[in-house]
Amino acid sequence: MDYQKVGRQILERLGGKDNVISLVHCMTRLRFVLKDESLVDDELVKNTKGVMGIMKKGGQYQIIIGNEVSKVYNEICKLGNFETSKPKNNNKPKEKQSILSTILDVISGCMAPVIPALIGAAMMKVLLTVLPMLGLLDTNSQTYQLLSIIGDGAFFFMPVLIAMSAANKFNTNPYYAVSLALIILHPNFISLMDSSKELGTTVKFFDLIPVTYAFYPYSVIPIILSVWALSYIEKFVDKITPVITKNFLKPLLVILFTAPIVMVAIGPLGSIFGDSISKLVYFIHDKLGFIAIGLVAGVYPFIVMAGMHHAFTPVKLSMIATTGFEGFISISEYCSNMAQGASALAVSLKTKNKDLKQTAGSSAFSALVAGITEPALYGVTVRLKKPMLGACIGALVGGLVGGFFQLKSFGVATPALVTIPQYIESNRPESLMYVLITVGVTIIVSFIATYIIGFEDIVDEEDDEVIPYKSSLNIGNKIQSPIEGRIVPLDKVNDQTFATKVLGDGIAIIPSKGEVVAPFDGEIDVFFETHHALGLKSDSGVEMLIHVGLETVNLQGKYFTPIKKAKDKIKKGDVLLTFDIDKIKEEGYDIITPIVITNSSNYMEFISTKEENINKLQELLTIV
Repeated sequence: MDYQKVGRQILERLGGKDNVISLVHCMTRLRFVLKDESLVDDELVKNTKGVMGIMKKGGQYQIIIGNEVSKVYNEICKLGNFETSKPKNNNKPKEKQSILSTILDVISGCMAPVIPALIGAAMMKVLLTVLPMLGLLDTNSQTYQLLSIIGDGAFFFMPVLIAMSAANKFNTNPYYAVSLALIILHPNFISLMDSSKELGTTVKFFDLIPVTYAFYPYSVIPIILSVWALSYIEKFVDKITPVITKNFLKPLLVILFTAPIVMVAIGPLGSIFGDSISKLVYFIHDKLGFIAIGLVAGVYPFIVMAGMHHAFTPVKLSMIATTGFEGFISISEYCSNMAQGASALAVSLKTKNKDLKQTAGSSAFSALVAGITEPALYGVTVRLKKPMLGACIGALVGGLVGGFFQLKSFGVATPALVTIPQYIESNRPESLMYVLITVGVTIIVSFIATYIIGFEDIVDEEDDEVIPYKSSLNIGNKIQSPIEGRIVPLDKVNDQTFATKVLGDGIAIIPSKGEVVAPFDGEIDVFFETHHALGLKSDSGVEMLIHVGLETVNLQGKYFTPIKKAKDKIKKGDVLLTFDIDKIKEEGYDIITPIVITNSSNYMEFISTKEENINKLQELLTIV
């Protein structure tokens, strides 16, 4: 992959660096916050070679790259200097979510940055299982004990790690947040609470306010709630402290107010809430038995696509900390990972497309061996659709088998072939055979199902540049003007996205009449909710964007009156949209209207009229 080229194309197709507020990346995705998503053509982005898919979530425009995301990220940063930027709050209205969705989104968002540390610690635990089995390490040795501490450190002090990511999530001081975590993990606090519990007494502030017992090591929910409360307390304290005393009084008051509240109320409530989530999950397991494992395995890819899979991590950690193992979510997740890898492998062997063969093969290896499924999920199974069905079938069957054998996971390392040892019970030698049978069944069923169901293969392109649309080459298309007014060359438009022709070639018009008519027979492909822009597609394959004014998306539809709607069939001359020119100008917006042929790469030449002023339905462009 040419990382520089991929990065440049992505940035151009997102509307240029000026349309980017911030950029970060996770293990497989670039996460952009954009000024105006309406400037982005999703299909154009998805068809960029090296891009596996896109997702819009939580105000982010996420582009799935796969295992090489960091290299693409570095190249984009060179173009836009984004590595020094941090995600900023923007004025976009947030998507309305249910309370449950919001809770899961917060938990997932706080867990995601911590996952690499947990994977490293979990893999150490896998080594501690493998090395004694091979006779290379004595479980009674000091080396084993030291390695155990290394493997357990991240889990025991989980609240400290979560505090850092939660502080970022809630936009509060990370050092205050970590201090709260350290307070509830202090050995003396733990000892005091444990002693009180053994004696049947209650620890109290000022002999009046009881401190409810809760076990905070390995926990997640209590510290998330604590940092959420901290974010409000810090703002309140900042308001009430005089400027001259802020350096010493603000830190004192923040900790003095927050720590007791966490000890007395928020921490215990978080512990109860976390236990309740675990009980709800395992209530389903208790009622359906091993069938529940199969069902969750079958739908797990969709949980990953929703970005909610990290929300299950606290459940798994809680169960492992309590019982020493987890036998529901971990097994479903394992079978789902293996199924994605097997389906991608089937695609790799069946496709005739050399690029897809390479992508699917590397994605299969990533999923099966390393447990990273997003390249297979977004680059292969979701992209081709039918292989997703094969993967779901294989995961469901594998989950039923694993549930029937009552498999257990003793760690939270990424589910993969190399982490099989974490599913082996030391006092149940046959568990290794059960794991291998489960993995084998999952891979074989997924592979066969995908191969039999098949998929629509992708035609090889000889050129490195992807043709973003499938419409055939048209010769001599004469395009009439959809607007009446004065003509301006596109490169004179005071917006770099249009002026540099990122979205395609075309022309601009300063309207003299607030009316847009159909310039040809075809259909309205897209009509933006704010009604300031619409995408048309002619019967001959020409795709046109009409964008009334600059930055008029901010008007939220005010002064625009749609006559037609998306997917309506149109005839040349039909009135599609009216708008109030004077009102839009009074609001301070430039009324110039770019008219862009968005599938410009299908054409060789654009010839615009020589007229300075044009009437509606007068010849505007000839494209060859």
